[in-house]
Amino acid sequence: MSRHQLVRGWRAAPFAEIAWLDPDGRPDAATVVPLVQRDHPVVALTYDRWDLAQRLAAAEAVLFAVTCPSLNQGRTPVSAWAHVSVHEDPRGQEFEEQFLAQELAKYPPSRRFADSALLRSEHRWYLPRILVRATRLEDVSTHPFRDALALSSAPGGARAFTADLAGEGVGARLVSSLPDGPVALLQHGADVPDLDRPWWRRWRGEVRDGVLQADAFDELRQELRPLGLWRRWRDQVHLERACKAGLRAASA
Repeated sequence: MSRHQLVRGWRAAPFAEIAWLDPDGRPDAATVVPLVQRDHPVVALTYDRWDLAQRLAAAEAVLFAVTCPSLNQGRTPVSAWAHVSVHEDPRGQEFEEQFLAQELAKYPPSRRFADSALLRSEHRWYLPRILVRATRLEDVSTHPFRDALALSSAPGGARAFTADLAGEGVGARLVSSLPDGPVALLQHGADVPDLDRPWWRRWRGEVRDGVLQADAFDELRQELRPLGLWRRWRDQVHLERACKAGLRAASA
């Protein structure tokens, strides 16, 4: 399977997924805005995700995937394992020079923080990034169209799947077959084309005898109506505070 299939999907999608194994072997996953540099997938994390960057730096390999049917423009779901380099850009200079134009083009919410020199000056906390680059892609795989990305850590090694789920929350049931063992499942989407209201659900636990036994569930709830001025202001304040806290933690 060609690595170019993953890169094409990564280049086109507004949101994508990453997944990894923590040092204790427990799978986890997250959504990201996918960027590309010289045909290599890149993730530019804002500093509110400092903890995630640390976990990716500690991972032996990271799964890069584009599997969400509603955000993948009909392309076949695809994933690939990669070794990564994690590099801090605390002034945002590298991000601004090499990746800002990409992010502004594919992720409209970033435009209210960084679409002009004046906005970038007013929101200096938004430009600093932790850059996660895929240095080498391996084991490229395609998957069936299903609800969620699943990363399984069965005895034979970590493997990526797509899976269907029924029900909601911690009690959701697996409809698709997954191997027994630790697992993380990530389901997500957004309002296209504005992307102002992304949502995701994540389950972590084990599959035993084909049954999902989730011991952790969290989500960003789906907003059905456009966000009002008060909500936008509140979300911006929360993001600013979290980014500044991440910058302080990184420099400590």
